Amino acid sequence: MLIDLQAHSWLSRGCNLDPKAVLARAETHGLDGVCFTETNTQDGCDELFALAKTSKVKVFVGLELSTDKGQYLCFFGDPLKAPEPVQMWGSNRETPWKADECLPKLKSLGAVIVAARPFDRDFSHPAGDYMRSVKGLAAVQVYNPKVRMGANEQAVELARTLKLPGVAGSDARSLDELGFAATLFKKPVKNQAELLQALEGGAYWPVMMGDIPPLRRPGEAKAEEAKSRKKKRRRWN
Repeated sequence: MLIDLQAHSWLSRGCNLDPKAVLARAETHGLDGVCFTETNTQDGCDELFALAKTSKVKVFVGLELSTDKGQYLCFFGDPLKAPEPVQMWGSNRETPWKADECLPKLKSLGAVIVAARPFDRDFSHPAGDYMRSVKGLAAVQVYNPKVRMGANEQAVELARTLKLPGVAGSDARSLDELGFAATLFKKPVKNQAELLQALEGGAYWPVMMGDIPPLRRPGEAKAEEAKSRKKKRRRWN
């Protein structure tokens, strides 16, 4: 079963996507399911679940949590009953929420947590090697088509080191961004509860779709990044 584990709709700030249009486009790309992971909120998830009644594509709901040490996809068995992050930690407009506080709390509430785009330097607070100290992660997002390929490759290497499975998602905020990444689950996933069980079970694989960028051997991404930094230092000296 092929599921895009990270997509957005108009329930995320700065996104205008109609979730109905997301599901229609997902069907044309051969996706079996879409997980809407709105940024820092699950408010409105009842609207998303209502679409499942008429959609051929399965609907799942998650939460894209932004912290001072990376972004995380968090999945609850019943998102309607899960507290909103702003209710637990207040506004994050001035200061980002602290990962050391948020992740253990969400885990205690029953969330299954996946590290998203951990080496993406375009994000203000990438997780990077902080992930080595995080306990209870179910998986690592090893392919996000909106992230530089070198950063995806670093995520692959870290997932192998941590012996965690990898997932992929489009992180789409426009229809044109859909259909470039998904996660292939070995068994069918029928509902939200089964999604959590599947994520914890580890029987799934990241899938690149569309135009696939060239892959490199493990270690080459870090070597190229170090070489690039060295060249930059030379230019400024």
